[in-house]
Amino acid sequence: MNAVAWHGKRDVRVDNVPDPTVWEPNEAVVRITTTAICGSDLHLYEVLGMYTDEGYVLGHEPMGVVEEVGPEVTHVRPGDRVVIPFNVF
Repeated sequence: MNAVAWHGKRDVRVDNVPDPTVWEPNEAVVRITTTAICGSDLHLYEVLGMYTDEGYVLGHEPMGVVEEVGPEVTHVRPGDRVVIPFNVF
């Protein structure tokens, strides 16, 4: 899948990264249909870059469709449309 990734101070690129999977029983995989780079991501672009590893995927507060859920997830199911607030991400 494509993702916006940090590669260094003032160096942000679209990379091909591995598709996500459910690792923990309380996780869900969401196919993102809409997202944005937020002001808090822009801090990583320059000021806080020293705390970021190369390849870190930027972007949060997305909307999308649930693709897969772990066995402990009961409040959403595949096919549901969701909005993910920043404090959950």
